[in-house]
Amino acid sequence: MQGHPVIRLLRSLVSGFFFAAYGLGSVFVGMLLLPLAALCGTGEGRGRRMRSTVRATYRLFVFAARTVRLFRVESPDFDALRSLRGRVVAANHLTLIDIVVLMSILPDSTCVVKGAAASNPFLRWIVRPLYLVRGDNTERLLDEAASMLRSGVNVIVFPEGTRTPACAPAHPLKRGFARIALAAGAPVAPVRIACDPPVLAKGQPWYDVGDREIVFTVEGLPEIPVSGPSTHAAAVELASATGLAIFGKGKGQ
Repeated sequence: MQGHPVIRLLRSLVSGFFFAAYGLGSVFVGMLLLPLAALCGTGEGRGRRMRSTVRATYRLFVFAARTVRLFRVESPDFDALRSLRGRVVAANHLTLIDIVVLMSILPDSTCVVKGAAASNPFLRWIVRPLYLVRGDNTERLLDEAASMLRSGVNVIVFPEGTRTPACAPAHPLKRGFARIALAAGAPVAPVRIACDPPVLAKGQPWYDVGDREIVFTVEGLPEIPVSGPSTHAAAVELASATGLAIFGKGKGQ
């Protein structure tokens, strides 16, 4: 990215502060706020309160970033996204903070994440108690996700499986999200995220944030209904339809 060197330096310093706040804040929330939230309820009510706590901190993070003009989040579909309940939210994955952006908008939600996130020294304090971790026990993950969907919780999935810069060839969509949707009978809500200028992409330094405010645009696309049994063919068809919605071409794998 080109731009005025002094402005770029200042923005890099601000980005460094937010990057550190994201990591250390995750530890603070996970070690202090979540245990306190867990004391204020039982069963599913406790889970909702804990997820609400994390969502509130993500909203604060986004608000602070907008206040200092580091980045802002826009959407032509805020009302529709905020009304989602019990949906598999399938989104493209451009940046390290896509989950923060999405969860600052969506109501009660969780996310399917890589096993590495559960071992991250900063993120694990939030990931382990609240998110669905991909691992060896696929059936257990499917059961847990389906149960949450039936109770009205949104399950966010990045079907590409990794961050993919907008200019790079997109990864074929993995079918795990389709299996989750079919198992629960939950519609898929495709979401397209754009980031201008590109930041926090895979292999991109955290300090490379340009000399102007970053704009995340979150577009909610028409839902894809599901029906019938969870078969291989049905999962392939659903993944292809979702890829067509998000990327303009079928990419089911």
